[in-house]
Amino acid sequence: MNLSPRPIKSDIPVHNFKPEKEKVSRWSFMKVLREHSDLKEYYPEVNPFVECYRFRPNTYAIFNPSVMAGCGDVWSYLIIGPERALLIDTAFGLGDLRATCEHLAPGREVVCANTHRHVDHIGGNVCFDVVYINENDADALRDEETPDYMAGFLLDDDGRPSASDFDPEDLMPFHRYEVVGVPDGYVFDLGALPSGEKYEVELVHLSGHTAGQSGFFDRQTGCFFMGDSTSALLDEGERHPELCTIRSMRDRLQAALDRHGDQMTGVFPGHGAIDLHPVTLQYLIDAADLILAHPDQYDKKIDWFGRALYTKNVYQFGSDLKYTMETVG
Repeated sequence: MNLSPRPIKSDIPVHNFKPEKEKVSRWSFMKVLREHSDLKEYYPEVNPFVECYRFRPNTYAIFNPSVMAGCGDVWSYLIIGPERALLIDTAFGLGDLRATCEHLAPGREVVCANTHRHVDHIGGNVCFDVVYINENDADALRDEETPDYMAGFLLDDDGRPSASDFDPEDLMPFHRYEVVGVPDGYVFDLGALPSGEKYEVELVHLSGHTAGQSGFFDRQTGCFFMGDSTSALLDEGERHPELCTIRSMRDRLQAALDRHGDQMTGVFPGHGAIDLHPVTLQYLIDAADLILAHPDQYDKKIDWFGRALYTKNVYQFGSDLKYTMETVG
């Protein structure tokens, strides 16, 4: 069966001719949101390559279309505090994401942070002088901070896009930035509220997908921006393999739910449908428990960018947990 994604109307001038397969439960959400929702804001004069959706009075979900073979579209998130704004993830670096944030949050310093170090979440880091990430991914991100890193994923040997039709001139030019590694529980201060309290966003270390994969919990709105808690994969050269396991992910998801579950109002993943019920975290934990109990009873074996992986479906999530027998833990 052909699982190429059905088109969704958009003014973004990009077409990916090597997209990921359609995930049916995600497609209907994205179709309604992007074609019919009055949440949508589009500012082509600032950055024609993103769509902005205001999910809370001070919180934007920024849609970045995929320009990489087999990779899904990416969400970045902007939390606008009284004095500073926090940008979570920067996608592929197509178009000026910093200018977008400054347009949405005028007069505020924009602080940039990553949920993890994977290529589809760090491309726009070059728009900033400083980028924050969990300490377990910091060294790997520094290794990736080279002039040709993004080009190796997005361009062919002749310097042309390998999976899409964007103009390479629209990729943000390389700019070396400082990588600041921070621990679990690190708090971003976005300024003083009228009450005098600080507007705080907490980094919550989740692990699994990468050693430093983390979520961000907005203590004021209750929104949890969880990144990619979708797999336990051991990338070549990983410095902290003990954190790239289903068990590590399960334990840290449980800790996050125990710590903040009662205050959560919505869960915002890095891909697909967003503003999910917080019970989504419990469904991820349940799937992880099934893998830990019976890793050989998987739902499907797949080829994932040349790697053989096993999958366990996550209830009502529209996706699955991917793992190898070595990364069960």
